[in-house]
Amino acid sequence: MGYGDERRSGAYPVAGPSGPGRVDWVARTSAPVLCPPVLAAGVLVVADMVGTVYVFDAGTGELRWRVPEEDDPGLVVRDEDGEWPDPITMAVAVWRDRVFVAEADSDQFEHYEDSDSEVRVHDLATGERIGTVPGGGYPAVVGDTLLLYGLNDGVRAFELPGLGPLWHAKDAEGRVQTVPAVGPDGALYLPGGFEGNKTHGGVMRLDPLTGEVAEFDEDQGEDEDEGEDAEYEGWDVTKAVHAVAAEGLVWLPADRLRFGEDPPFDGAITGRDPRTGEVRWIHRMPKTPAGAVAVVDGTVFAAVNGPGDGGHGEPSFAKAVTAIGITDRVVRWTRPLPDTGAGTPVIADGFVYMAVRDGRVLALDAGSGDVRWEVDLGERILDKEEMGYFDVECAFEEDGQVIIPANGVLYVRTRAGIIAVR
Repeated sequence: MGYGDERRSGAYPVAGPSGPGRVDWVARTSAPVLCPPVLAAGVLVVADMVGTVYVFDAGTGELRWRVPEEDDPGLVVRDEDGEWPDPITMAVAVWRDRVFVAEADSDQFEHYEDSDSEVRVHDLATGERIGTVPGGGYPAVVGDTLLLYGLNDGVRAFELPGLGPLWHAKDAEGRVQTVPAVGPDGALYLPGGFEGNKTHGGVMRLDPLTGEVAEFDEDQGEDEDEGEDAEYEGWDVTKAVHAVAAEGLVWLPADRLRFGEDPPFDGAITGRDPRTGEVRWIHRMPKTPAGAVAVVDGTVFAAVNGPGDGGHGEPSFAKAVTAIGITDRVVRWTRPLPDTGAGTPVIADGFVYMAVRDGRVLALDAGSGDVRWEVDLGERILDKEEMGYFDVECAFEEDGQVIIPANGVLYVRTRAGIIAVR
C-alpha cells in the first residue's frame, strides 16, 4: 500500500536489500515518473508525466502492457529552451484485478455534473479497458471502496466491485490529491491544500460509511473585518502531504502554528486527537518539515528543510532527516543529506530509506541515523517543485512517493522510469 499501510505510517512489514544495494534493472518509460508506482500481484503499475500507464513485472522489469501502446510521435518532453511542458498528472489505484486510471492536466482532477471526463478501469493482467466511472477525480482505494477526489466538488465513493455510488461528500472540497489515512475506527483523514487567503491546510475527518465530514480547523483565510493583516488562527500544512494515523494520533507537519496562548510560530510536527482534532502532541522545530512524516515504534521520522526554505506553503527542499522520540519529544538523531531530498522517509526492517534528487538512495540505521550504505542510480529523481510547477494546483498535489520497498528490493521512481535496487 502507499506509504506502508492504510494508516500511511511510512513503515513496511518487509526487509529491503540485505546488504549494500546495487542497480538490478531499469524499466524505462517514455517520460519521467512523478507519481508513485503501485506494487500489486507481482507487478508494478506506473504512470509517467505525459499520460502513459505501464505494468512491469516486479521481478524482472519486463513490460507486461502499456496504454497507449505506442508513443505519440509529436510528444515533446522538453522544448528547445530546456523547459518542461505542462505535466499530465496521472493517478492510478489498484483493487484486486482492476486498475483505476484518471488522467488530467494538473488543474483538472474534477467532477462536474455536465462533464464528459471519466476514470478508466483496466484489467490488471491484460490492460484491457473493462469499464469507466463517469466524472473525473483522483482515485484512491480504501478497503472495498473507490474514492474519487474533486478539488471543488468534494469526494465521491463507489462500492467495489460493482461501482455502485455510495455517497458524495460535497463539503470535502480542497483536499490534497493523495491517499487518505485510515484511523483505528475506520475514519478517513484527508489533509487540505494550501492556497493563499483561501485554504490553509488543516485536516478533515470523513466517515467512510456515510460521507459525513468533520472539519477540525478554523477557516484561516482573511478576516472580513481586519483584511490581510489579520492574525492566522489554527495551523498551516507546510506543503500538500498525506496525514498519518498512528500511535493513537493523527500526524501532520505544521507551518505557522498557533497553539494555546502562544503567538504563532514556524515549524512544528503535530499529533492531533482523531475524534476532536485537538493538538495532543507538538514538537517545535528550528526548520520547517519538508513533507509528510513517518511514525513507527514510538518515533517520528521527518525530512527537514534548510534555513529559509519551505515556509508558509512554499516549496520544500529537504536537507536532513531527523528522528524524534514521541514520549520525551527529544531529537534522537539528525542526518544531513548529500543533496536535496526527494520524497519522504520510508521505514523497513530497521532501516530508514531516503532518496535525494541527484539519484542516490541512502539506507540509514533507524536507531542511530548512521549511513549503512548508499547507491547511485545514475538517473535524477524529479518532482513538480524542482520542475517549476509550484502553483495553486500543485499546492493541492502531493509529490509522489519515491521509494517502494519489497522483500530484498527497493523500487525507485526516476526520470528514466523505475529502477530496482537489490
